[in-house]
Amino acid sequence: MRKWLWLLLYVLLAGVTFIYRYELLAWTEDHQSIPLLLALATLFALVPVIPYKVIIIAFGYSYGMTMAAWICWLGTTLAAMLVYAGARTIFRQQARGYLERIRGLNRFTAWMEAHPFMGVMSMRLLPVVPQMAVNIYAGITFTPFWVFMVATAIGKMPAIFVFAYAGAQAGSSIWLSLAILAGYMVLMAMVLMLFRYRSRKKA
Repeated sequence: MRKWLWLLLYVLLAGVTFIYRYELLAWTEDHQSIPLLLALATLFALVPVIPYKVIIIAFGYSYGMTMAAWICWLGTTLAAMLVYAGARTIFRQQARGYLERIRGLNRFTAWMEAHPFMGVMSMRLLPVVPQMAVNIYAGITFTPFWVFMVATAIGKMPAIFVFAYAGAQAGSSIWLSLAILAGYMVLMAMVLMLFRYRSRKKA
């Protein structure tokens, strides 16, 4: 019963955040305090009703690269820790049994548990991997908390600082901002292609 209660509370939180998502973003313009911004950055990472990259760009545009990057980095890291803790303590047993029934994931899960730091950080760096899924997956596998936290903190840094910088540049030159984002996407596409090539070669 407790598991369903936590799930219901999360759904309610997601619903309220989705309904008032634009009001919450506008509210930050009138209440520019670091604790409030950190709380909202954590909320939008915990309940991804808006793509988090959009949040980072918006914060970068409003508050500058440095402030936006550190607030969004702390917010998304805190949210990842909360989801990891929830998956590990509440849903781990049932989810673990479900994972073991999926043949394609058994090999990857075994590799992930043998190389938790590299596994988490690699998934953080790949732009096509849903970050919420990484948090949940790490929580239900045997990924140590401190390994998860450090790999998450390091792995999230590059994208957050790039998007915060792009947002900060949007005020003076939208074309420069778009060029930064395009360059990052091309770089990530090259990394993804290299990752796939090496995976096929090993197979």
